[in-house]
Amino acid sequence: MPRRDGYEHGVFNWVDLCTGDVDAAKVFYSALFGWSFSDDTNNGEVVYSLGLKDEQPVVGLMRQPPELGEMGVPYCWETYIKVDDVDAALGGVVEAGGTPMGPVIDVESGAGRIAVVSDPTGGVVILWEPMNHYGAHLVDEHGTMCWNELLTSDVDAALGFFSALLGWTGVSMGGGELKGIRRGEEIIGTVSPAPEGVPSHWTVYFAVDDCDAAVEKCVRLGGQVVVPAMDQAPGRMAQLADDQGAMFWIIDLNREFSVS
Repeated sequence: MPRRDGYEHGVFNWVDLCTGDVDAAKVFYSALFGWSFSDDTNNGEVVYSLGLKDEQPVVGLMRQPPELGEMGVPYCWETYIKVDDVDAALGGVVEAGGTPMGPVIDVESGAGRIAVVSDPTGGVVILWEPMNHYGAHLVDEHGTMCWNELLTSDVDAALGFFSALLGWTGVSMGGGELKGIRRGEEIIGTVSPAPEGVPSHWTVYFAVDDCDAAVEKCVRLGGQVVVPAMDQAPGRMAQLADDQGAMFWIIDLNREFSVS
């Protein structure tokens, strides 16, 4: 269902872009997906921008902290998971085999409380306890988040961590190492082997009405094609990079396909 009024514990609820030039990113994604933007400011300085579709928040944009750039961290789309109690969730990370990347942070705008954690394979994700902001208001339609996937060096180790922390279970898909993430009765994402030499990381899929048209538009806007458009059971998809190098997937969803 495209309209969301909230999210259950352990379900993906938000993505944001950590980039170098937020204004340039606004130009790129506004042209690609039709987003408009609303800025949160502190003493006149923009600290976070909401990407809007039909005036509803669907993603976030922020400037990459300088220390991450100094560490060589690439610009990227970050994945968030809703939790009921972020302090309790963070307290269970070490026992589950993961690594806390810092303490719980209260977002200044009162939007929520977050904790950044790493699974045992190095995939970094953000746990989000909502306050004023529960996450994306629209999903599964053009220009909105529709899927989240962890590419990892060890599928079983990553799933074991999230099973202990969030109650996820892994479901075999396609007969290979790819596993679906089951939360309750629903498949909410996937975990798959990362290509050799690629660090474990989360990636986001955005729904589009026409995959090939979106690929062409991305290139015209200065972006790149990482994986050319291909037909798969869930729909026609491609991996792209924006004009600053942040990678993401697009997919023209096959509405008849179901993994639940």
